[in-house]
Amino acid sequence: MKKRIAATAILTAAVMALSAGCGQKAAPTEGTGENAGSAKEKVEIEYWALPYGPSDTYDPTLQRIVDQYNAEDHGATVKLQIMSWSGFIEQIQTAIAAGSPPDVTTAAYYGLMNYAAMGEALDLTELVEKWEAEKDPIADDFLDGMLEAGIYEGKQIALPFQTDPKNIYYRADILEDELGFTNLDKEVSWDKLLEICAAVKEKYGDEGMFPISFFTLDQGSTNAMLNVMFTNGASWISADGKEGALETPEVMECMGLLKEMRDKEYFPDGMVSYNKADTEKLYASGKLAMVWISPFTHVKSNEEMYKNTKIMGPVTGPSADKPREVAWSDGIMGFAQTEHPEETKEFIEWFLKNNEQLYIDGGASALPARKSFYENEFYKTDWMMGQYAKYRDYYVDLNWPADNCPLATNQIFVQNMLGKPIEAMLMGSDDMAGELKKTNDEMNRVLEELN
Repeated sequence: MKKRIAATAILTAAVMALSAGCGQKAAPTEGTGENAGSAKEKVEIEYWALPYGPSDTYDPTLQRIVDQYNAEDHGATVKLQIMSWSGFIEQIQTAIAAGSPPDVTTAAYYGLMNYAAMGEALDLTELVEKWEAEKDPIADDFLDGMLEAGIYEGKQIALPFQTDPKNIYYRADILEDELGFTNLDKEVSWDKLLEICAAVKEKYGDEGMFPISFFTLDQGSTNAMLNVMFTNGASWISADGKEGALETPEVMECMGLLKEMRDKEYFPDGMVSYNKADTEKLYASGKLAMVWISPFTHVKSNEEMYKNTKIMGPVTGPSADKPREVAWSDGIMGFAQTEHPEETKEFIEWFLKNNEQLYIDGGASALPARKSFYENEFYKTDWMMGQYAKYRDYYVDLNWPADNCPLATNQIFVQNMLGKPIEAMLMGSDDMAGELKKTNDEMNRVLEELN
């Protein structure tokens, strides 16, 4: 009961983390494809979809996929509503309370766990069991750890949809052509990253160029903390998902790296108050050599900048046992209140097997969860997505090393708890151990309350 009440409280205050590069829409729009709703003898299920790509390409592509399903011989007709990022949580919450949530939705895994804790998630375990019993190739076709990330209290409450990795993108004309750095598509050690920063500052500092930046507002500092921790084999959460894991030598090394970058003035002035747009503008103006956040869809708007931008290989710290880069994964789920559970599960399965065009034609600003999709020529010819796909074996879901996201994840991320040590450091604090302890204690209080 405690988890259910707490999950409801979290939903009331939560603002779902936006996938980088996703635009906002003014209001929901219903599907208008010629086949939508045409089979009156079928039941109707409702799919509330968030726009994970540009509205002029993603929305019509998703509608075509739904229209294809509706034209085939299935037990249901799907009514698609493409939602706005703004207010989505409130709309879901209101619909749940009214007893009329959609049948299907997609969102970040850690947000979906709150619906599961409220008893609102449709159990999808039998789908996975069916795949395994029938030796369906999809059972082994998801990126590592993504299927497990959708499990809550032993039940598969969500299935993998896509993943949003966080890498460093950089000015190749500066780092490679002018400064002579090579093999940046391979593992890049912290020492090499600092060497690059020093070279940029020495040659271009007087011209107002900064070596590297991330942003801090809108959960940007949480992103930054996750990014650097994963490169050093560290995480924010214990393996059992019950305790914070910030008070370790590996995380202290991470703060040491960031503090060194601060002290050597590798970060832009005022970065502590940057939002994503500020960082993108600085990069676009030629005043920034590297950005530690992605995707870099904004780069596409400038042909010259796009031509000179690359994604760096996995950055690796001194304590890492293997290269890792954090990825924020999204799942697809059904709601337990649905009047049509079998038809809902049928659509979810079909959608996971037939959504490839969202990435090829739709311009989705994330990577697919299905390994086999990367065999498409698109991931060799599309420069940006090909860059991301090249490093997919290094991407690890943000819940690592826990098997799935604890219920408290949503509150911890929405309140930007993880970003507080970085923000304190950028504001001048040198007490790294103290800042990490304060945050770890704060996270433990939430984890204890919700576990």
